[in-house]
Amino acid sequence: KEYDLPREIIHFIAAHHGTTLVEYFYHAAKKAAEESGGEPINDVNFRYPGPKPKTKEVAILMIADAVESASRVMPDPNPGRIEALVRDISRKRLLDHQFDDCELTFGELAKIEDAIIARLNSIYHTRLKYPEIDAEENEEELKKFEEEGELSA
Repeated sequence: KEYDLPREIIHFIAAHHGTTLVEYFYHAAKKAAEESGGEPINDVNFRYPGPKPKTKEVAILMIADAVESASRVMPDPNPGRIEALVRDISRKRLLDHQFDDCELTFGELAKIEDAIIARLNSIYHTRLKYPEIDAEENEEELKKFEEEGELSA
């Protein structure tokens, strides 16, 4: 509001985390409480304040943002792991009722997942590493071809 942003942009900023659990800090606090015999941890204290997404576009951003950050720390990103990551994050948001206010259908959610999976697979697609060619060995091969008449200048 301070920067006179459009209402829709303000909603994107405020709602792209919804009321999701900040899992890293929640699990760390829960473990510390269990180890010290302290009071059980209430997950409400480890959730973003919301609101939940009210549009499908903000729901897409919510999934894409979470997947992007999680994929950066994924060991050995391959198609199977990428698909599992995207579907897991998407399902967690669904089961956590993050999409309740934006009328996102299961079919649309599947299309969103598929699109993100395809894009991440193209980003993390690895090329074959070709063996290093020894320059001296390469020169010898060229001379051999020239001598046998298989390579003409």
